[in-house]
Amino acid sequence: MLNQNIITISLPTPFPVGDVNVYLIRGEKLTLVDCGPKTPEAWKIFREKLAENGLAEKDIEQVIFTHYHPDHVGLYAYFKSPVPAVLASLEEIPYLSQQKEFFVHRNRFYEGFYKKMGMPEEAVRFEYMKLKKYLEFSAVVHATPALYEGEEVPGLPGWTMMKTPGHSPDHLSLFHEESGIMIGGDFLLQRISSNALIEPPLITETERPKPLLQYRNSLKTAAGLPIDVILPGHGLPISNSSELIKERLAQQNSRAHALWEMLSGEKTAYELSKLLFPGIYQKEPGLTLSETVGHLDLLEEEGRILAKDLHGIIYYKRAEGA
Repeated sequence: MLNQNIITISLPTPFPVGDVNVYLIRGEKLTLVDCGPKTPEAWKIFREKLAENGLAEKDIEQVIFTHYHPDHVGLYAYFKSPVPAVLASLEEIPYLSQQKEFFVHRNRFYEGFYKKMGMPEEAVRFEYMKLKKYLEFSAVVHATPALYEGEEVPGLPGWTMMKTPGHSPDHLSLFHEESGIMIGGDFLLQRISSNALIEPPLITETERPKPLLQYRNSLKTAAGLPIDVILPGHGLPISNSSELIKERLAQQNSRAHALWEMLSGEKTAYELSKLLFPGIYQKEPGLTLSETVGHLDLLEEEGRILAKDLHGIIYYKRAEGA
């Protein structure tokens, strides 16, 4: 059985999400999917778990990251030369390599985006501080663009890459159709819903991506696949993915409607995030704003709200007759 060729290793993280799952696949090449955060504790446990399975880090021939977030990437910094090759999609390259030009572009995007959404300066400074601290648990990774939508993964016969953007713009999953196994990163989690996080457009583009709409498309695509089990980035395997996808889509619709009901007069996204998340918006300004803007994008897509720019700040209001 294919399951016998997959080793699950759970590693601690310093983040509220808790432990992260990484997966070793025995194929033509021993492949590690995701790494864990850059902490001595995670590295110690990782090496211990490898040893329990008769392996060492030098045996890993290639690495694939489902997305660039530090709890999935950072541990790669501990691999010593010669480091295993990293296979990536084109979308992952700027994030994994932390390209200077792209990160300057990213910071400028957030500066303008937060201002347009009405976030106060003190909240912006707090968010930048958090993002900087977050990156301390990551790694700079130089990858080879070798993963393409619908194509077989090099070194892993039967496994194909599928793009599953939403939680991050570079998010990908690995799918083995014959067995019905998907390794899904943070695409779908049993215990919590994945945030659709606002990210900048590519340097060559100007229009802001709408991650919740992307995520809903990814969920609907996955719902049509013969998936038997999803091995997620956090938590236990998911054997009820079709039902869970329906639940997640319904939750998104419900939250969007709740947001629409809160929208009396004209309000900024930040004002609405305070209403939608009164208990945590100060602690998590970026996450709560992303969640709010995502649902505003959904309402705007459905024609239920309108947005207008007033002196550089976006205000939202209900559409007439909605």
